[in-house]
Amino acid sequence: MAAGVYRLPDEPLPSGLSRYAVDPLWPLLTLMLAGSGFGLLWFAFNSAALGSPTRWREWGCVALSVIGAPVLAGVIFAARGNGLLDAEHVPYAMLSILLLKLGVAYALYLLQQRCFEIWEYYGGQARNGLPLMILLAVVGRGALDMSQWPPLLKLVLQ
Repeated sequence: MAAGVYRLPDEPLPSGLSRYAVDPLWPLLTLMLAGSGFGLLWFAFNSAALGSPTRWREWGCVALSVIGAPVLAGVIFAARGNGLLDAEHVPYAMLSILLLKLGVAYALYLLQQRCFEIWEYYGGQARNGLPLMILLAVVGRGALDMSQWPPLLKLVLQ
């Protein structure tokens, strides 16, 4: 009789990128300080690097943030166009986009944190994400002149 391999449902899968894994706190702070474009990309990469068993859920959260921001903006401007929302209330309604982005970022952080702790407990060596976070927050955000970008793309990446 052949012996089956026992795997824990939360156990990270081995990955060739695991030497680049960081604590999920760094992508969360990057999203807050450098914009959602950099933060979401880092969350997606970190998910693959950790070999996260919830990677499809995490990538779904990234997609929700990328698709949800323009959809919310469209709903707000459609409501404004149909007279359901006054002009002075539009800036407050646009805060829902920020709420969506931060809510998704926190959900991503919580999903990755469980996997990261197990990965680290069983010998994974995490890299320090502080230098990359500072680089992206100071240089990356400043180097990207988004003034000429389409408004929809700016909305997603800011």
